[in-house]
Amino acid sequence: GSQHRGTMAARWIAMLALLPATCALHAQTPGSSLRSSLPMQKLSLSSDSALLRGPSKAVAEESAKSAAVERLRGGSGKSPASFLWNETVELTVYFALWYWGNTYYNIYNKKAMNLLGGSKGGLVWTVSSAQLFVGILWVIPLWILGIRTSPKMTADNWKQMAPIGLWAAGAHGGSVISLGAAAVSFAQILKACEPVFSAANEALLLGKVQAWPVYAALLPIIGGVALASVKELSFSWLSVISAMIANQCAALKGVQGKDIMKQPWVKAMGPANQYGVVNMLAFLWTLPIVFAVEGPKAMDSWNNAMRKGSKKEDVLKNVVFSGLTFYLYNEVSFLCLGKVTPITHSVANTLKRVVVLVVSCIVFNTPVSRESIIGSTIAILGTLLYSLAKQKYGGGH
Repeated sequence: GSQHRGTMAARWIAMLALLPATCALHAQTPGSSLRSSLPMQKLSLSSDSALLRGPSKAVAEESAKSAAVERLRGGSGKSPASFLWNETVELTVYFALWYWGNTYYNIYNKKAMNLLGGSKGGLVWTVSSAQLFVGILWVIPLWILGIRTSPKMTADNWKQMAPIGLWAAGAHGGSVISLGAAAVSFAQILKACEPVFSAANEALLLGKVQAWPVYAALLPIIGGVALASVKELSFSWLSVISAMIANQCAALKGVQGKDIMKQPWVKAMGPANQYGVVNMLAFLWTLPIVFAVEGPKAMDSWNNAMRKGSKKEDVLKNVVFSGLTFYLYNEVSFLCLGKVTPITHSVANTLKRVVVLVVSCIVFNTPVSRESIIGSTIAILGTLLYSLAKQKYGGGH
């Protein structure tokens, strides 16, 4: 049944999370916060060279070397709790929450949209706004209770962050529409086009031209999406257009946010609070759209969904859970990016898209054509190649 499929999916997500978490410890750059603490080659001081520096220095160096080796091994000098919670375990938990949150967001969101008539049901922006509001209800109590330090922001700081919130609102709203108009798997394939928009916006708005291998890596993305769309059984132009709008908004958010995110007051907030502020602003930006586009007919749309057999408690449950998982996976993604190198994050993000695509097909029993499988594989691998090429030839984010 669907419950059994959901349980199996959760287990699979947890196992897949081990891959990037395990690799992360061996793929760190000097600038990352979770780098290999002391490479073994740096520990290979010979005893002879140490003794030449005198007995006391030799003893100190040998002691320091032993302590470093112990740290690398998980060391006996640490408390027993370190065996239960260390950097590897922490990363594994982060990746598992990221994958689980993203996958279940897509599932809960799709169920909520189905209950409300899909993207043409008249409540898509209402659902989008409600999901963002759930995130606010999650983070504000953390600030009020002192569980998390609240961000210290001036009116000018909020003004600077406002455009990022606008593009975040557009990216989220466009994604919700796209996911509601077609199968989750198809929407995920369309979202794989985001690097194309990022590259174009960086070139046009920032004058940042990449090396040719970076642009060459965009070709399999475009070709893969085109091939996957040819015989997509749930093909919808509304889904395509909405996904492209979401991709453009996400690209603008990235381009406009680069300079702002480098400012000291933003860095001082930390990744979790940065996302909390952006989520709050995105919610405020969606409110005018909700009231202008759906407000006048919102009650009629709701009653129409109820007449077709949807239950209020089912709708509310899926909207709330989709909001919680949406906030969770985005915040954890921010935390992951702060813990690993951009390359590791890109690999993990590519694997995550595969997980979401496969699990959604299983949960919703979505039929997939051969062309869709081949095209989506090419497109997803293209996103990975783009990230790797961008990292190698400069401009890695």
